[in-house]
Amino acid sequence: MHFMRNTKLILLEGISGSGKSSLAQFIAHTLTRQGIACRWWYEEEKEHPLYVFHDSASLQDTVDALSDDRYRQVIEAALEQWKVFVQTCSSSEKVVILDGCLFGYLTWSLFPLDISRDEIQAYLSQVEQIIQPLQPCLIYLYQQDIAYSLERICERRGNETRAWLMTQATRSAYGIRRGFQGFAGMVTYWQDFRDFVEPVFAQFDAAKLAIENSAGDWQRYEQSVLAFIGVPASEKRSIAPALLEPFAGTYCCEDEQGQHVCQILLEDGHLMVEGMPEVWPRTRLLPLSHHSFAVVSLPFQIAFEEDIHRGIIGLKATGPELLFGTVERFFVRVQEP
Repeated sequence: MHFMRNTKLILLEGISGSGKSSLAQFIAHTLTRQGIACRWWYEEEKEHPLYVFHDSASLQDTVDALSDDRYRQVIEAALEQWKVFVQTCSSSEKVVILDGCLFGYLTWSLFPLDISRDEIQAYLSQVEQIIQPLQPCLIYLYQQDIAYSLERICERRGNETRAWLMTQATRSAYGIRRGFQGFAGMVTYWQDFRDFVEPVFAQFDAAKLAIENSAGDWQRYEQSVLAFIGVPASEKRSIAPALLEPFAGTYCCEDEQGQHVCQILLEDGHLMVEGMPEVWPRTRLLPLSHHSFAVVSLPFQIAFEEDIHRGIIGLKATGPELLFGTVERFFVRVQEP
């Protein structure tokens, strides 16, 4: 008999693109298959229980407060959110899974603003004390070769992500003071961030697991995580490529934002989605049932719909509303000429 570690909170941390959300999704799916009640809060969900903002306007207010030396007010507000969150979790049976909320979220905002490391560490120490009643588990994904890892992240997510990450790092107060420029500056920025986080992780008083994941051996990492949280592996659903082939094609949707065209592709025995709003380029789909799929690393699902002749006529994308948009749409299949 297997006994899951006694915890109400699983935290996943790592730099942008390190695989936090993919691993969080894997844990959530595994716990669900084992009959363990859980809730994964994706880091961009609009109703996220830890955030001191709830839409783009209040997010901008928070950014303004951080930027004009009112950051201590934001820290206090964030700590209050943590306290409310712990109270809510304590009265629930669910295991909560959070990605990017400890070393991410506010820490990611304070560090580039060049706030003193002592103040950031003080904030994290207070969070550590607040969440102790939940007996948290902390999983930290790291990479020895930051440059190699960032290059892979940018290749996977496209030029827009590359430009955004470089701007965030080099144009931050921290980056400007140190003269960071271009891709090399971005690498140095994240190396410095890692150098700050690793001692904090080492001293963090919780059950914890560090995984160097540069090799991309996700099956091994997943097994390490399951052993750490005390949950047995469960069989992942798979569908033969021949049964996936009918889903491949072009799908179209029109709404107030205009026309959206997405592609469902069959590559190496897996379905991929390309061009769907709120979804990364060329993202893999995980089978949940014959016609229903989860979008890798995102809290979205895609369900294909048939006509009376069992031909695929469209797909419905569902999921929680994010801070900057929604995935909720119905796409009609475009008939090939």
